[in-house]
Amino acid sequence: MIWEHIRYALPEASLIIGILHLFFMYLLSYDSAKIYARVARFWLLVSLFWAVAWQEKSFSPLYFTNDAYTLLFNLCIGFLAYIMIGLASTWFSTENKTGCKYYILILSSLIGINLMLSSSNLVALLFCYILLTYTHYRLLGISYEKLPSEAASRYMGVSAMVVIIFAAGFGYLNSYEDGNVEFATLRELFLKAPQSLPLYLSAVAIIIPFLYSLGIAPFHIMAEDKTGKGILPVSHYFALIAPLAFWGCFIKLNVELFTPLSSELSPVYQGFALLSVIFGAMGANARINLHRILSYSSMYHFGIVLLLLSFFKPETNFAAFVYLFVYTISLNGSYLVFYSLKSHGEYLSSVTSLSGLAETRAYTTGALLVSLFSFIGLPPLVGFLGQLNAVSELLKREYYISLGIILFFLLILSKAYLDIIKTAYFEHKIKIYDSENKSVMMYTLFSVICIVLIAFNPQDLFAIMKDMFDVVNL
Repeated sequence: MIWEHIRYALPEASLIIGILHLFFMYLLSYDSAKIYARVARFWLLVSLFWAVAWQEKSFSPLYFTNDAYTLLFNLCIGFLAYIMIGLASTWFSTENKTGCKYYILILSSLIGINLMLSSSNLVALLFCYILLTYTHYRLLGISYEKLPSEAASRYMGVSAMVVIIFAAGFGYLNSYEDGNVEFATLRELFLKAPQSLPLYLSAVAIIIPFLYSLGIAPFHIMAEDKTGKGILPVSHYFALIAPLAFWGCFIKLNVELFTPLSSELSPVYQGFALLSVIFGAMGANARINLHRILSYSSMYHFGIVLLLLSFFKPETNFAAFVYLFVYTISLNGSYLVFYSLKSHGEYLSSVTSLSGLAETRAYTTGALLVSLFSFIGLPPLVGFLGQLNAVSELLKREYYISLGIILFFLLILSKAYLDIIKTAYFEHKIKIYDSENKSVMMYTLFSVICIVLIAFNPQDLFAIMKDMFDVVNL
């Protein structure tokens, strides 16, 4: 029995071994960022292998449950993390840093993500959320500037209050059920007393930390700091990996725990969703830092995901996942371009730094153009599938006002994207760009191919994803 528990813990154990491997390399004074990246990626692949091998097994069934749904998100996150770690090595090499601390924290966060996605008990979920919060605090603390950023301290202060709210909701439910806080048990509790105000407030206390972590308005107080104040590899993580993990857990919570409260939660979700759409579009047009523009852009797109989830229906849940998936693929393409924007050894992040980029970096500018057009939802790019699914579901349910708001503010958001394109293609060059890294060019080409080809649903990809996703709806 003990050996079975050890065997089923191999996905997380592999990451722990990877952390120890990186630490011993640091003690032995290895000074190559690429070597650290190779080690981190090797143990990531080992972890994914064991996750596939034991996809329906858990080392602690009382607290964690693995299935095709958790595997789907683990594979998506692992794929993006593999690319991100490889790109981070080019950044750290340019800065003459090893990046050991970064790789250790990334593997640590992946452990927390694996456990959070498979949580089936509120005790485990709270523990994983606290673990990820601390890991994110340490990631934001990575800085190579002379004056350290205060973003990490602000994040920890706000997150501590959010954790207290989470703990308050958990504490009430834990005392109400005498310590039995499995999702299945709590779902039955919500079914029996859907009108109970204390139970409803407890559910809200569990939902708020996820809305905060996802940067949903009006809980987006730290969203701009996380993607705009950290170094580029950290910003990359907070823009792609962390949101995908929190969405995966949030969708699971809504299906397995909060469905009995759908009539009460649905209008709340819709209000926050439309607020995010409005704030996101307006905020993106008011920023000049590329990372912050995309941070507000994420708020707009995440608002649409939340709006689809507000219906609490299997078909809209999957439509939300498709929208999230295609948006993440498109956003990854934009972040790959950021690793190419370098002048005199300094990575650039302002819109004005793109002036005349197309004159000397036609390949990079073309990749940026494809990513931004995918955000807008132009066919035949992958973003069109997400927009089509969202519009179709809203039309089916006759949510014409919500659809009108989404489309109107998409036009406003598009202005921010078009300003970036105009600066890159039609402004005069003001920067002399450094030569492009070949590995970054390779990753960028691969990303552009994905943005174009996934729209054609190769090998019935979305049908496979739907089969894996629908496990959570059973």
